[in-house]
Amino acid sequence: MKKIKNNGFTLIEMIVALGVFMVVMTITLSAFLNIIDIQKKTEAFRKVNDNLNFAMEAMMREIREGTKYCPSGCASGSFSFTNKDGGAIKYERDETGKYIKRTKGTDTLRMTSDGIKITNLSFSVRGNGTGDKLQPLVTISIGGESGEKEKLKSSLNLQATVSQRKLDPGT
Repeated sequence: MKKIKNNGFTLIEMIVALGVFMVVMTITLSAFLNIIDIQKKTEAFRKVNDNLNFAMEAMMREIREGTKYCPSGCASGSFSFTNKDGGAIKYERDETGKYIKRTKGTDTLRMTSDGIKITNLSFSVRGNGTGDKLQPLVTISIGGESGEKEKLKSSLNLQATVSQRKLDPGT
């Protein structure tokens, strides 16, 4: 009688191996999807951070050299002044409230990109030359968010204070 060699796996061994493989793949896939979500959230934060920092720096630079802050009073979320070249400048949120716009005469410039939603824009002015004997000081607050899904959204709030570079003649 000839002995038969058993060179294969049994059905039970195959089912167990396949089960272990599926558990390992499920854990690996879950970790991979988590890494992708973290990367998207990080990208959304970088995007909102870059946009708000750019807008804040541009406004601060121009306001620092400007004069006549809010000559007719500052409206909520709006700020007007005269720049160093004598042009009337206005910063405000657009009609939809999604981005910051800069207006000089009839020219309008969008200061933040499409993927950013501006949630807050406010200006506080102290010493705007109305006889209060204070050096002009403007506090800017900007809030924004970025991201498509609710769990992947990143939000950021920035605040900065700018003083007028030249001494106000009224001080």
